[in-house]
Amino acid sequence: MLFPLAVVSEHEASPSREANTSFTKLVFHSVDLTPDQKDALASTITNAHCGATGALKFFVNVEFHHNTNPWQYIGGHRRPNNKIIGLTRPRGTAGEDIMNEVVSEVNEGWTKIVGSEGEKELSAFWINDGMLTGMEFGHLLPKAFEDNAWLESHKAEFEKRAREGDELFSEVLKSNDVPR
Repeated sequence: MLFPLAVVSEHEASPSREANTSFTKLVFHSVDLTPDQKDALASTITNAHCGATGALKFFVNVEFHHNTNPWQYIGGHRRPNNKIIGLTRPRGTAGEDIMNEVVSEVNEGWTKIVGSEGEKELSAFWINDGMLTGMEFGHLLPKAFEDNAWLESHKAEFEKRAREGDELFSEVLKSNDVPR
């Protein structure tokens, strides 16, 4: 059985980092989260990931699911459990340090937004870089470090969708700078 989840992706390459492709974060939470907390966490996850990797925000997908399963175990003991599981494309040897930054920043954000006492604690955050491929909005995802070329190759279609009123694609075409 799957638990609550959040999905995240990446943002435009910065001079200091190469872009990684598609990042999905699954956020499983036992604690009740308000819509404002979910909004703040999604922003924190997106900005942490994009700021550390230089990836397109468009690829950051966050989806929350409240885990009402009372039979979660940690160390053989039943207890509430809040966790984030990140799925991303392989990024080679640089990936571990980059993702350690993301994990630290998101953990700090969780503590500020949700708290860290008792049932509010973020008990686990794991990142798996084994995502082989995927598709978003009808297009196969680019390989890691090829986000900007992918965006350019689909720009005309995205501009058309933006002109037709699709707000997502209007955002895709805007700057992906992440305040740090």
